[in-house]
Amino acid sequence: MAWLALAVVGLGAAPAYADSDSASLDRLKASVAAQQAKLQQEELQLEQQSLELDQQQSLLDHEMATLRGAGDTDEKRAVQSKPVPEVQSVGAEQQQQQQQEQERQTTVILQSSTALSGTSGVLTPKGQLVVDPAVEYDYWTQNQLNLNGFTIIPGITLGNIYISRVDQHYLMPSLTARYGLTDRLELNIKLPFVAGFGSTTAQQAGPSAQPLTTSPTAAYIGDVQLGAAYQFNSGANGWPVLVGNLTFKTATGRSPYDVPIYTAQNQSNALLDGLPKQLPTGTGFYALEPSLSVFYPTAPGVIFGNIQYIYNFSRSFTIANPGGGPGSKDRLAPGMAIAATFGLGFALNDKTSMTLSYQEEHVFGASVNGQSLAGSAYDFGTLNFGLGYQLSPRTNLNLGVGIGVGPYAPAAKILIEIPIRFDAL
Repeated sequence: MAWLALAVVGLGAAPAYADSDSASLDRLKASVAAQQAKLQQEELQLEQQSLELDQQQSLLDHEMATLRGAGDTDEKRAVQSKPVPEVQSVGAEQQQQQQQEQERQTTVILQSSTALSGTSGVLTPKGQLVVDPAVEYDYWTQNQLNLNGFTIIPGITLGNIYISRVDQHYLMPSLTARYGLTDRLELNIKLPFVAGFGSTTAQQAGPSAQPLTTSPTAAYIGDVQLGAAYQFNSGANGWPVLVGNLTFKTATGRSPYDVPIYTAQNQSNALLDGLPKQLPTGTGFYALEPSLSVFYPTAPGVIFGNIQYIYNFSRSFTIANPGGGPGSKDRLAPGMAIAATFGLGFALNDKTSMTLSYQEEHVFGASVNGQSLAGSAYDFGTLNFGLGYQLSPRTNLNLGVGIGVGPYAPAAKILIEIPIRFDAL
């Protein structure tokens, strides 16, 4: 019976071992399934990270291309269109912030270019008013050798020979107002005042000749200017910004033909005949000046240029007689002119910028009563250096220095501007 009891006990214990093996197998299967699920999750995470890295790389390539002045390519746009909404949102925000910063730097750079003071740079936003008080100093000097006679052989001249030196100093305060009618259309007006003094020294050739000097002055309103500017495009997709300008210059200043002159009746030396007793403050002619400005941001700098055409309207004047007799009434047509400016500006930091530019102008020949004046065409240039500093978010201080190139350009000029922005609406 004992062996039968043991057999019965053995037969009853066998299912317990089987149940234990089955539980171990189930746990092993569950562990393997969990590991497989974890591996799949890690694979998905790796794939997501790979997509994010590709997206970030494409955004970086796009930003670098933008900084170099290149536009988007089809390949870059295709990469950017991959469905990673979170990365696209962050990249778009970064791109927008960088674009806003570049626009701000472009504005600061162009505002510091005194070579573009007569034309528009970055336009005034809609509803804003910019008041720009400025003062400009111009210095003109010229030496002349005058000969009234004839030459028999080289080195022997019969007649009157005298040397003259002309120095003129002009101080021109002005107030310019610009108003943004829309985000792309700006209206402006410039009110100048001209104060000047100078000297003309004439001396006849010879060791015993005594110099004669006149000291004309001026203090009067200058030529008022009215203008408008329109921005044609936004500069997206690698295009430069194009701005059209149109300025009408009045003749409110005192013209060179309205100032009194020395004549043979009021002095005894012929060297002074025809010299002005006062300096003019305007040209005496109305003018229409269309121009086109081009700006191309290439961070951290801006390439800019301007081409301008100046159409002077003819007018009739009574020309004073140096001999003292009655003057003659003639219709004068000054030469038309074309000017071109090109330069480069770059930001030194977030508040300071600097510009270098050169301007060349050609003036075509003039005419009197329909007859051309031989030798009246001329050229001159100006090398400009500008420095701008942002005093506050609404106020800038600009300093410009110009050096004349050629005998018809001012020897030097200095311009100080303080544009202040207001919310007009």
